[in-house]
Amino acid sequence: MKFPTISIILPRREQDSSEQAIQAVLHSDYPSECLEIIETIGNHPSTQRNRAAAMAQGELLYFLDNDSFVSPMLFRQIARHYDTGNPQEIIAVGGPNVTPDTDSILQQLAGHALASPFAHAKMAARYVPSGGIREAGEQELILCNLSIRRDIFLKEGGFNEELYPNEENEFITRLRRKGYRFLYDPNVVVSRSRRTHVGAFMRQMFGYGRGRARQTLVEGFSRHSLLFFLPSTLLLYLCALPFLTAPFGRMAWCPGIVYVSGAVGSALFQCGWRQRYWKFVPLLPFWFLLMHLSYGAGMLYGFAAPHPPRKPGAANADIRLVRRKTLSNR
Repeated sequence: MKFPTISIILPRREQDSSEQAIQAVLHSDYPSECLEIIETIGNHPSTQRNRAAAMAQGELLYFLDNDSFVSPMLFRQIARHYDTGNPQEIIAVGGPNVTPDTDSILQQLAGHALASPFAHAKMAARYVPSGGIREAGEQELILCNLSIRRDIFLKEGGFNEELYPNEENEFITRLRRKGYRFLYDPNVVVSRSRRTHVGAFMRQMFGYGRGRARQTLVEGFSRHSLLFFLPSTLLLYLCALPFLTAPFGRMAWCPGIVYVSGAVGSALFQCGWRQRYWKFVPLLPFWFLLMHLSYGAGMLYGFAAPHPPRKPGAANADIRLVRRKTLSNR
């Protein structure tokens, strides 16, 4: 088996640490002479990632968040997908980020909500191993666990620095429209702890919704983007419900009843029947609602107050090389 050289790119803020993520990489079962770690400190991750990619020497770029931890065999699992004899076949490989068993009950609830097909549709595959190895798009791949050929990344201009978050979503969509192929492997897994309290989880979902709105403004509307409007529709429905009961009577409650039934049924199936975590069943529907309303509010905000365009390179990004040996193939 050929071992391609890999540059691991770790963006973080000055006040954060990536030491545990770095240690997990250093303890991976991959030839050390084929790995380099580039830590980039700043306040705009898409800019930081682009600058780090420009100085990287690896054949592959691997994007990892500072709070994500690779499994020992992850890089070998990734490398085998590029060892096909046809370097044009697959240009990127990614997989899910899962909630560690050591997380608190609140974090576990957030993890179950993110991994629920009811709450997250196809995006649930980002948070739990799902199905088999397959071609995938931005709905199933996530940037905290994504590898890509460096030459293709640089050739296509890297991430859109006007976007954060959702820079990888726009990037994947842009490249797939050009015919590039991305792969989802459920065995390519990293661990990532969830937000530690409810307010932080809601802010995260709000940010995701705002990022989706700004991505839509960059890409334009399409039928594929309609799915992401459902949380905003739910929020608007709940706000309008007091005014709908007079003209529509009990019929006005039907969408809400359908939603609650779906949430309860999903919680019973996911945490009860399938995983036997019965203690989560009563709380998980509430987490679904928090997730959807926060995301919907963020999306409405993103459309109402679009972020002014960011000049490429305007963000501070201090590049710090953590480890580089003379990279060589094996």
